Amino acid sequence: MRITMILNQDGGTIRGMDAREFGDMACARLAGRGGDCEVRLVSGDTLIRTLEEVANDPQTGTIVAGGGDGTISAAAGACFRSGKTLGVIPLGTMNLFARSLGLPLDPAEALDALAAADERPIDIATANGRPYVHQFSVGLHARLVHQRSRLDTSTRLRKISSTVKTLGRVILHPPRFGVEIDTGSGRTRQIVSAVSISNNLFGNTPLSYATVLDEGVLGVYRAKALEPGKVFRMTLNAAFGKLREDPDMNVETAQKVTLNFPNLRGGSKAAIDGEIIQLEQSVECVCHPGALRALVPQAYAANAGTAPASLKMASA
Repeated sequence: MRITMILNQDGGTIRGMDAREFGDMACARLAGRGGDCEVRLVSGDTLIRTLEEVANDPQTGTIVAGGGDGTISAAAGACFRSGKTLGVIPLGTMNLFARSLGLPLDPAEALDALAAADERPIDIATANGRPYVHQFSVGLHARLVHQRSRLDTSTRLRKISSTVKTLGRVILHPPRFGVEIDTGSGRTRQIVSAVSISNNLFGNTPLSYATVLDEGVLGVYRAKALEPGKVFRMTLNAAFGKLREDPDMNVETAQKVTLNFPNLRGGSKAAIDGEIIQLEQSVECVCHPGALRALVPQAYAANAGTAPASLKMASA
């Protein structure tokens, strides 16, 4: 079966490369996995259409996606729906899913890891049927992503600068909204500043990404309605990988979560794997254990072995 490599030329890292030269080199590195390798260079505008075409190609068995987290999320959704195997080349700014897989963040080193990787099932989640690999969020994180999208993020440095500027604004003016959450053990209603439903629990790592991708759970994170000082403290805890220790953060696990927003305002937004979408009145997030086949580097097993165990009860 063919490996089809899709490289998003709008990704943060690849802008400084010769994309065609990199693609040819990448295919040569992956030749040991057997079968032909084809490279497709795309822009953000043509990414989804190209993924749909490749997902429907019976000759393609593996889709290797190179780009940022948005590109990887879209490719994971295409593989989830088509049953094809996903490979990841980190070419973005944060590369959260690549970190979850234990991939080196240097693209050339990541290719070597993919060449020797094992194909194995991992989890994927959906929010009202839309697949995601990292998190669905409302409140603090979604506002950060939404406001940052209005600034110049054309380079890695500008994206980091825009994130810092936007974070300051969000800390000073945190959102407050009502939400009803049903995790299967009863419905609770609360005024909060943030809700995030992650694909597996975040590890005790900076940047808050999952270090285990096959525990078959959603991580349910909700922060009480916060004042600026407490938002700043929570931001620091997240930066140092101590989000679970924050006294205003409640964390639990579930296989399915229903969110209802009784006082939803028009124009309210959510973020799903870093992309801003319109927030719906009711959102059902579901874990699909082992439903995504992926090329998983050998380093993943070692990292997962040291990850903290899942929570079965709320931690706060």
